[in-house]
Amino acid sequence: MTKLAARPAVDLDAVLDALPVGIAIFGANQQLVRVNQPFCDAIDLPVSSLPVGIAFETVLRAAAYRGLLGSGDPEAQVRSALERDRTRTGWVRQHYPDSRSFDFHTTPLPDGGFALCTIETSALIAAHDEAAGAVARITMSLATVRTGLATFAPDRTLLLHNPRFADLLGLPMGRLRSGLPFSDLLGLMHGHEYADAAGEAFVATQAGLDRTRRSTMRRARPNGQVTDIASDPLPDGGWTISVVDISQLASAEDEAVRRAAMLDSILDNIPHGVCVYGPHRRVTMFNPAYTEIMQGAPLAVGDHLEEIIRRRADAGEYGPGTRDENFARQMAHDISRPQARRRRRPNGTAVDVRTAPLPDGGHISVVTDITPLTDAENELLRRAAEMDVMLANIRHGITLFDADGRLVAANRMASELLDLPAEALTPGHSEKQILDIMAAAGEFGGGAAAETFMRRRLSANRAGTPELYRRPTRAGRVIEVRSDPAPDGGTVLTYTDVTESEATQIELRRAKEAAEAANQAKSRFLATMSHELRTPLNAVIGFSEALLRQGATSDAGRVAEFAAAINESGNHLLGLINTILDVARIEAGRFEMSADRIDLARLLQTGARSFTSAFLAGEIALRLDLPDQLPELRADERRLQQVLAGLLSNAVKFTPAGGEVTVGAVVDPSGDLLLHVTDTGIGIPAADLERVFEPFIQLDAALSRRFQGAGLGLYVARALVEAHGGRLRLLSEPGAGTRAEIALPGWRLDPDGSTREQTSVDEDVA
Repeated sequence: MTKLAARPAVDLDAVLDALPVGIAIFGANQQLVRVNQPFCDAIDLPVSSLPVGIAFETVLRAAAYRGLLGSGDPEAQVRSALERDRTRTGWVRQHYPDSRSFDFHTTPLPDGGFALCTIETSALIAAHDEAAGAVARITMSLATVRTGLATFAPDRTLLLHNPRFADLLGLPMGRLRSGLPFSDLLGLMHGHEYADAAGEAFVATQAGLDRTRRSTMRRARPNGQVTDIASDPLPDGGWTISVVDISQLASAEDEAVRRAAMLDSILDNIPHGVCVYGPHRRVTMFNPAYTEIMQGAPLAVGDHLEEIIRRRADAGEYGPGTRDENFARQMAHDISRPQARRRRRPNGTAVDVRTAPLPDGGHISVVTDITPLTDAENELLRRAAEMDVMLANIRHGITLFDADGRLVAANRMASELLDLPAEALTPGHSEKQILDIMAAAGEFGGGAAAETFMRRRLSANRAGTPELYRRPTRAGRVIEVRSDPAPDGGTVLTYTDVTESEATQIELRRAKEAAEAANQAKSRFLATMSHELRTPLNAVIGFSEALLRQGATSDAGRVAEFAAAINESGNHLLGLINTILDVARIEAGRFEMSADRIDLARLLQTGARSFTSAFLAGEIALRLDLPDQLPELRADERRLQQVLAGLLSNAVKFTPAGGEVTVGAVVDPSGDLLLHVTDTGIGIPAADLERVFEPFIQLDAALSRRFQGAGLGLYVARALVEAHGGRLRLLSEPGAGTRAEIALPGWRLDPDGSTREQTSVDEDVA
């Protein structure tokens, strides 16, 4: 054996202390083996208080009595923590009274011990704190909430407070006064509702808080009231404490957060620019659309309205005129009432500007890019003279009715689309007369449905808002009918043949649904594959790190055991990668097959026996059902073994203990070879029998996590079978098991090369 080159000694303690992750390793006897400085910092204890050999229970108790495991009975918290299964990977999140949060991850070690890693997650939940602040602001603006408030000077004496402060904290009334030291205020809390352990812990926490940092904590009072207590530093070195009764608001927090998120989403996605000014006329917020529409006229949160208007007047934003004239004209707008105006910007775009006052004394400005609209208006004016000629040749049918519902004009296309003779659209006919002609010709069907349609059409209020609907015609077309009010009180009806468009939209919807389903399936596949790849990688890394830690002290048996585990996980990982490569080859059309002479009996026996240990472990009976004689097969033996292994693997996964799996083969009367793998497992619904063959499709995300796998086995199996000119199908019912059936064409069989099956029919293999 080649000797390894000598390595320089590494100070493992220094390496561990330099890590940004806290690590504590406990042996099988749950006693501390090694700990680094970040771990001690995370549980707020000095390294000297965690000597090697200290019991895990002792560490837990120290953390519990420091309030690091949350509120409640520390002993109960210790018991609960000790009951967790340390032989399995797990994690728990702890929120500290000083607003820090830590994730503690438990990882079992091969020697029966475990590693406890901790990472500070305060930054990760900062978004939650921000959302909670938004909830508080929104709640305060929508409802009257009485808040307790106290302000303390830099010398830690009480400056001022409101009566609600003492009431919400449960302090004796009339005992608070300006100049009262904060320590005396805490002394007032002893006894009364602070006599229990939770109350004492609250007082101790308040006494030890760093008032230069913001902190919040929630307290449940004995009277059932729930309060939030927040401490905020002041610029002069003092601080404020606010106490809010949230008993009635707790159930509304989630809804408030959801609505706040929805409002933000709406503002981020609407095509209108929105800018909000506070009562002091300074910008408080604006959305991305505002920046896009008002390119070349930037602004920032905090800018004053007067400064913004002056800058824009200097840049010629408000059209011709002197800068002072434009500035004065803009400042003269009365923003205390709704305003609407249009203007052309220096860059050529046209905008519609609308302002409205807000309840807090500020106002909102909504800007819309109406360049296409104004361009269209100008174009309509230019083309008005051309309309008469165009109406005679346009591909839309148009009819104009006056305010009394009588036909004024109609073009030729209207007659064609409505399948009416030209004389039916004679000016002067009422709409009812025209509808009666169409109904008599069966245009609206018959019976009550036709009467309902006509009644709805005749009673429609077309003088109000436009109306749009589609209907089929007796000629097989689909026409879109649009009703628009005319300036004189009449109605313009436009008919468009949308037969092809309707069919195209249906196909587009189908394609969209298929694409969305494929995208969701691929996302689920990536999530599954990340888990499947991570599991063997974790085993390889874990066992190799264990070997590295043990070094020369490891005995040969342990090295062999770890090496076997690493080898097994590596082979598992290689199998997953090969499956992914097979999928890539299939989709690229680069799948090549060899033509081996295959002994079918041996192939099936070998494939079945390779799963013997799996079937024994699952308490599942494995049987072979083969005829006495089987012909030789010309095919790619390795690929057929891969197909058989995939089907047997599925049978093992989805067959409960006590079940049975049968592998069989027969040459059917047509000369084709039929192979089958039949189980008594959970089965598959009929609607999903084809979906399971699609790539990246898994029927049930929960099931996929219960039965591990990449979800590509059946897809690859079918591709391999079809590459041999055969077919693979599933026959199954929920709860009645599944039969996977492979049919290979007879031309691949060699009757003269028949082999004797050595295992008798229906013989138990496992």
